Amino acid sequence: MFGWPLVCLTLFVRLPIEAAAIWSLLAGYLLLPSTVSVDVAMMPPLDKSTVPAISTFLLCWMKGTRSPAPLRPPLIYCLAATFALSPIITSLNNSYELQIAGRSLPGFYPLNAVKIGLENLITLVPFFVGMRFVSSDNGRALLLKSTSVAALFYSLPMLFELRMSPQLQRLVYGSAPSGFDTLVRAGGYRPIVFLSTGLELALFTCMAFIAAVVGVRCKWRLFHVSAGAAAAYLGGLLLLCKTLGSILSGALAAPLVLFTKPRTWVRISCFVALTICAYPLLRTHDLIPVNRVAAVANAVSTDRSSSFAFRVENEDKLLSKANQNRFFGWGTWGRNRVYDRQTGEDLAVTDGLWIIRFGMFGWFGYLSLFGLFATAMFSALSAVKGRVTESTIVVGGLALILAVNLIDLIPNANLLPLTFLLGGSIAGRASVSASARTLSRPTSTEAAAEVDFAA
Repeated sequence: MFGWPLVCLTLFVRLPIEAAAIWSLLAGYLLLPSTVSVDVAMMPPLDKSTVPAISTFLLCWMKGTRSPAPLRPPLIYCLAATFALSPIITSLNNSYELQIAGRSLPGFYPLNAVKIGLENLITLVPFFVGMRFVSSDNGRALLLKSTSVAALFYSLPMLFELRMSPQLQRLVYGSAPSGFDTLVRAGGYRPIVFLSTGLELALFTCMAFIAAVVGVRCKWRLFHVSAGAAAAYLGGLLLLCKTLGSILSGALAAPLVLFTKPRTWVRISCFVALTICAYPLLRTHDLIPVNRVAAVANAVSTDRSSSFAFRVENEDKLLSKANQNRFFGWGTWGRNRVYDRQTGEDLAVTDGLWIIRFGMFGWFGYLSLFGLFATAMFSALSAVKGRVTESTIVVGGLALILAVNLIDLIPNANLLPLTFLLGGSIAGRASVSASARTLSRPTSTEAAAEVDFAA
């Protein structure tokens, strides 16, 4: 992990800045161990997210780019500042211990908040790298292609684990994530490779599959094979991940991409973003049809239905606790969780990022994060006006993939570096007219460099 900055340096020396930035973040996310984290006093933990992010940001700043600065909505900067400052605001109302049945929960003090605020800043690095360095038409197309190509290469260790069991992280790095029983499904295994959970890898595979389907609309070739063949292969791989949510997302997104216009994709994505921004309010007032979803899950499998019912029950408990301090949240150290008043036992299980974020930092922190993605989505609306071109297809595809990731944050907590890179790439518009024109082709030098790297 500490050698990764040298890998990033090599990429920035050999590749154009757009390709180097994408692969530094994407390869670091896929290849570095998810079980290693070095906690430094008064600093954010150093792990597979922070090390590539810091390295990529510094190298992008040192190398620079000749492309003009994109048009950036001012709201982006307001939300980013709020995201970084929200822990500090939360700490002002939570600097005291909670006593529950003889159990003491630490206070969320400003010192803890500063550390989390710095971590939030580093989390935002891929967003601003995407907005500044991957916001050209060529950069956006390269991001889609790189996602699919990365999944094609990653399929080799995935197929190994499907046959031999999820053990590569233990064999390579000497440790593996807990919860091996969750990786056994339908008489076989769910791959994990170097990620945290099988659900996370299934989501990435789904995103790569949709990117390949977008490539079909653009008539691309992905690493010397047609986009159609790559999409078919990744679709089969997605089925082997045995994760119903990701499979449904891919099954719904593929015909949408193939048979409708990019403007439709972006409109659906904007609706998804707005719904998720209002999700705590909708759940509080029972405006989300969770009972219908439970009925559908029961039709598929009684086990899935009971799992969904358990999840909804826990969300209701956590939401009730979060609404007691709805504006700024409870902070960390488990203060947002629900405990038995008699025994002090922890009664809730937190799964979805939406309830985790809302419980910890309230509306102030929740909207700063999801509002950032919603702003990016709406900035894409102006980019898909007019006739359908390769450029509009790419922008629409990025927005749709980001929407799929945001939907996954309701049941799960898979907020990836790729999520922020996608959001930043959409939010940064290279020029007033660039988004409405056909995708510009890379120069022969850039194309050769990208082919050499992929080979």
